[in-house]
Amino acid sequence: MGWVRRMNKTRVGVIGVGSWGVNHIEAYRALPHAEVIAVADSSPGRAEEVARTHGIPHWFNNYEELCALREVDAVSVATPESDHVQPVEEAAKAGKHILVEKPIANAVADIERMIAAARRADVILMPGHILRFDTRYALIKEKLESRELGNVVTVQARRNRTKGNFQKYSRTHPLFAVGVHDIDLLLWYTGSKVTRVRGYQRTIQQAPTPDVMWGVIEFTSGALGMIETTWLTPDKVGIFSSDTLHLITDKGVASLDLVPGGLSFWLETGFDVPDTIAPRIRGKVQGSLAAELSYFVSCVAMNEKPTVVTAEEAMEGIQVANALVDSANRQQDVVL
Repeated sequence: MGWVRRMNKTRVGVIGVGSWGVNHIEAYRALPHAEVIAVADSSPGRAEEVARTHGIPHWFNNYEELCALREVDAVSVATPESDHVQPVEEAAKAGKHILVEKPIANAVADIERMIAAARRADVILMPGHILRFDTRYALIKEKLESRELGNVVTVQARRNRTKGNFQKYSRTHPLFAVGVHDIDLLLWYTGSKVTRVRGYQRTIQQAPTPDVMWGVIEFTSGALGMIETTWLTPDKVGIFSSDTLHLITDKGVASLDLVPGGLSFWLETGFDVPDTIAPRIRGKVQGSLAAELSYFVSCVAMNEKPTVVTAEEAMEGIQVANALVDSANRQQDVVL
């Protein structure tokens, strides 16, 4: 039965078709066993525009109608993080399997609601922690699991972005916008609970949220972690994302620096480091996003709960993120 199901295409609906939702559409279209058959977006005319551009037969102005479409097997929820709970609950109630973009939510109570809805309906709820599907980050995990690298002693992670993009993403705290990636990586690599955190934040640009965040994290294993997230990179340098990871164990070191990286373009328009998370190759989105969605589709096809990343793990990361923000606001350590 499982083999027969895998031979059929998983029919997907995408809820929220901004720029990242469109990336989902194009990445699904690069997969041989997936087909996007519906989109929904609350912005007037947006769903129809995207559907016509990409040849998608169904479009809706609300997620309820998409979830009611019987032909849909699974959905990607790519709305802003504050609008994740209701689409997830509606999709679960309709028996659809769900991939929800990171951060799964900003509040732990919201994640608990989503997990409960998925359990009641016995459907997949997978958070979009895309770096677990990036070959470079995944190879570090493989070395740790094989014991070749030994036990984690310290991990430092940096994830910095441009000033221009801060205008778009300042709707939420930088820890939830991008820092949650590194929190997830630290939890993944250490395999340990967090005992205590200390957060530091600064506001350099005029915005409702800080644009500088540092966090120190202590684990029950004794490992130490440090994360840095800023939105101060000048727009004209040609580097949208300045990310590094440096992991030290009792047996060795894993070092990852995405800038300058292995590939750069020197053009008349300036220096450019290409995206490898969702690059367009042969007209379709590939890279880590395609790998993530391929895994989700395979879980749906085989009716198996994800093991590479779970909603419970995402909730733990959000607990840590909230503790770091709380620590920064109170200017003191927070014990978990």
